[in-house]
Amino acid sequence: MLNTPLGFSCLAALLTMIVWTHPAAAQNKGTQAVATVNGRAIPQNVFDVVSEQISKSGEQTDADSILAELINLEVLTQAAEELNLDKDSEISAALQLQYIQTMANAYLARKSSQLKITDEDLRAEYDEQSDAAELAEYKANHILLETELAAQQVIAELEGGKSFTDAASEHSIDSGGQNGGDLGWFVGSSMEADFATAVASMQPGDISSEPVKTEFGYHIINLVEKRDAVLPSFDSVKTGLNDLMIRRELSNHVEELKAAAQISQ
Repeated sequence: MLNTPLGFSCLAALLTMIVWTHPAAAQNKGTQAVATVNGRAIPQNVFDVVSEQISKSGEQTDADSILAELINLEVLTQAAEELNLDKDSEISAALQLQYIQTMANAYLARKSSQLKITDEDLRAEYDEQSDAAELAEYKANHILLETELAAQQVIAELEGGKSFTDAASEHSIDSGGQNGGDLGWFVGSSMEADFATAVASMQPGDISSEPVKTEFGYHIINLVEKRDAVLPSFDSVKTGLNDLMIRRELSNHVEELKAAAQISQ
């Protein structure tokens, strides 16, 4: 247990709750005060929420330290109010933004808790994503040249019997040329469209007979291996799918709220 005032990390957590110690928020009917500062109450529910947040963050402290820090914050808040700092335009905007963020997050949390995503919904999402997933993965090497003519000249050398590894080391302007132009395993969508199309049309062992142009230059491709991607099991991604569907539902709901609101810019 800590017997000294809270460290900076805990103080930061407390500061995120300061909106609740504002006089307008502190006057909760029926809420017992854990302390008062110049007649202004520090409500029990504020103390409880801060304690819970600190506990969830993994920090350890005692009730006396939490109360001492809340009193410090209230003293400082009142001192700031005596200087009318809450009337400063920048500080006022920050307080308003904190209120907006707190209320928006609270609304989304409430809405999220009301969403019911069933196993059938999750299975349907899994099947849809599985059907759309790329099932082919490729392992390839490449040689990158600045011009089409240079690429054609290297292709001629390869056709003449030069090894791809030697040609890549000697000619490729890509840093991977020194290791044979190895690209490792990849899916087509991770490459430029023309490169992916060329690879998809090849068989393992093939070397492209024509340079493939991308924004990086002209590629000569050697397809080493092709395999079917292994999709993750439903159970292994179930939680992630649930989070994804909740985020999607919330995003759609926000768009519905915006469509119903009168917004001028």
